[in-house]
Amino acid sequence: MENSLFDLFQEEKKIFEEYKEKNPELLFSPKIPEREIFSWIGIKIDFPYRPKGYLRLYPQDFIVEEISLDEKISEIEPKESEEIPQFSPFTLYANLVKVGISTSEAIFSLARRLNINPNKIGYGGLKDINAITSQKISFPNIDLQLLEEIKKISFPNFFLTDFSFGKGTLAPGQIFGNRFTIFIRTKEKLEEGWISQKLEKIKKRGFLNFYGPQRFGTPRFLAHRFGKLILQGKYKDAILAFLFQPGLKEIPLIKNCRNEAKSYFPNWEKVEKCFQKFPYTFRQELRLLSYLKHHPKNWVGALVFLKDQTTLWVYAYASYLFNLLLSLEKKINLPSEIPLLLSDEEKNLELYKSWLVRDEIENFIEKIKPFRFLILKKRLVKSKIFPRQIQFKILPEGIILSLILEKGAYATTFLMNLFEIETGEPLPEWVKSQEYDIKKELQIGSVEKIKKILGQDIFKISKLGETDS
Repeated sequence: MENSLFDLFQEEKKIFEEYKEKNPELLFSPKIPEREIFSWIGIKIDFPYRPKGYLRLYPQDFIVEEISLDEKISEIEPKESEEIPQFSPFTLYANLVKVGISTSEAIFSLARRLNINPNKIGYGGLKDINAITSQKISFPNIDLQLLEEIKKISFPNFFLTDFSFGKGTLAPGQIFGNRFTIFIRTKEKLEEGWISQKLEKIKKRGFLNFYGPQRFGTPRFLAHRFGKLILQGKYKDAILAFLFQPGLKEIPLIKNCRNEAKSYFPNWEKVEKCFQKFPYTFRQELRLLSYLKHHPKNWVGALVFLKDQTTLWVYAYASYLFNLLLSLEKKINLPSEIPLLLSDEEKNLELYKSWLVRDEIENFIEKIKPFRFLILKKRLVKSKIFPRQIQFKILPEGIILSLILEKGAYATTFLMNLFEIETGEPLPEWVKSQEYDIKKELQIGSVEKIKKILGQDIFKISKLGETDS
């Protein structure tokens, strides 16, 4: 993975634009009914009628701002920093504001530029790629010289702001939650009475805390399948599926490339050359191939090398089982909190036993022993979520919603209780492309300063080749 990640994105975007002129059908994501996708990721309940809503036409249509344990919001707007301390070393805290890049990729880029270990940079949670997001990160044991280097850092799709100083560091899970501000584009103008009634019902009753599609790696929706193979001990199969299995909603152009690459297996150099045609979409595959070229049959080593993805896949399978259990809400009495699969208490495994038997997963604790980063411990997830501080504004093109959700809850899960969500290409003909400063519309801030820092072009990013892997 290189520091020029944004450049790779822009380079690939130009390739997609050429195909859009010559063979646009290669860029159209398959139309799969929402119910089928939900079933695929373990959501086995029927939703009542909901109007269609289009999500993420522009990155600024989806804004995520992290909330700390003391309930301070890390806002996307640049802020003045605290006075630099006269002592060192200290821990530097900063807001990481990003667009079109994952948290882990931004952390990697920072670490590479500063020549430090990425594990030294602390953060509380992973944030969306296709959005404007802000979150607190920490740099422990910083001296004044390194602070000056950090202050000078410039990247095309993220920046650091609101510097403060102290002790300690951040760790995953050490946040309260997130504030989401979202623009959903709708076919018709919504009735205020209808949306008010729906939101009031959710405030009182909450909503089932399903893991939404993004947890499973959009647009492929295969992360839980890779995780299942790892828990079965089929490490080679997991690697090959990750590289070559086409995803549910991948565009034909990318599917064709996967199929071509598969024909070259086990010649890793030829596989790599094939994936290099689309270096942004296949950035994780290329990262894996950099290992496999030198260790062609070390499947365990490859999964360790790609440990961030391996962790996501295994937890995606645990999330799939959680969704299946939550889908039984009307048949069984669900507790307010449910343990995930990777628990260190055997009694918690009984909740999922029937599905583990079905999926031929036996003694998975032995199967994950080679992966020391997969730690068994009790992780409780709330079965229902009650959103806070909901605001909305109806516009001719759709509706802006703002709300606070505690950690572990997905805004897309909240939204699927209100809308039948659509994303990607081809763009439905009813979607209107009017841009809005959605924070400004709700009088809770603005995206204008971010546009000045990062440049207007990044906020015109096409959704072609969208991936959250």
